[in-house]
Amino acid sequence: PARPRRLPRPASPERLARFGPEEEGAASVLQLRRGKAILGKMALGAGQESSRPLEGPLKAKEASGRVITTVFIALLIDLLGFTLILPLLPSILDHYSKNDDGLYLTLQHGVDRFAAVVGVPPERKYNNVLFGGLIGSIFSVLQFFASPLTGAASDCFGRRPLMLLTVMGLIASYSLWAVSRSFELFLLSRVVGGISKGNVSLSTAIIADLACPKARNKGMAMIGVAFSLGFTLGPMLGAYLAMEAEKGEIFYLWSALFAVMFSITDLAFIFFFLPETLPKEKRVSSVISGFQSVTSLLSPWALFQFSAVSQRMDLPSEKSKSSSFPCYIAQ
Repeated sequence: PARPRRLPRPASPERLARFGPEEEGAASVLQLRRGKAILGKMALGAGQESSRPLEGPLKAKEASGRVITTVFIALLIDLLGFTLILPLLPSILDHYSKNDDGLYLTLQHGVDRFAAVVGVPPERKYNNVLFGGLIGSIFSVLQFFASPLTGAASDCFGRRPLMLLTVMGLIASYSLWAVSRSFELFLLSRVVGGISKGNVSLSTAIIADLACPKARNKGMAMIGVAFSLGFTLGPMLGAYLAMEAEKGEIFYLWSALFAVMFSITDLAFIFFFLPETLPKEKRVSSVISGFQSVTSLLSPWALFQFSAVSQRMDLPSEKSKSSSFPCYIAQ
């Protein structure tokens, strides 16, 4: 800080005897005015310096709010497209069962043998439930393996590029569903969709990148709200579109086209509004080191031991403390 300037001292008796009271009085008034001006400048500078530390936290708080809003809207759009198929899946499988598709019949025989082993009643409705569970589990298993790999890649290349890449994979998945006229192509669309569904975990990682604990809590809550809205409105919209299909038209076509439209909208929204939340200095040095840490997320034994959590239970560094401290000032 700058050294404070000294105020003028009152006139001494020697100066009064030398210059006279009138001249010395005028000089004292002038010095007094200069002193007041110096004090005013010092007070103004102190006020400006005291307000500067709040500018950074306020901007960080506004940036966190924009990121949370962007992630919420992008995830809601994605879940609306993802859940369109949920009420249609039994009817879709029944549709392909009437086409005598080779792959479908092969999987159906395997499900029949499994049902006989575990003692499932021979009614057809139970078999359809098992077969639908098999198709759904393929998507979920692929998502289970792909999401940690996607997250590890984002630790090296950033969140934004991997988010755009996963949404482009979903566009390809829904496009295959829209043009599928065979069970093989439909199953391929589910495989591509399961591999590309890492955008949900990336949304959580983006919120976790925020510096403010209060902003992270709010962001996680908004992710839960997006899931609730998506799984409520999406199936309703999918069922409505299937009911509105014209006679002779494939009943799931409009649902698939709407899923493609939602994904394209999501891609454009992320491209224009989602910033990068993981700075380069916080990224891992190579993607190989990121993939090596994925084993604690893929191994069932490590999952039940909570190895991924225990590895990150270290105390926060001074750098992380200083980065989050302005958030408490802004709050």
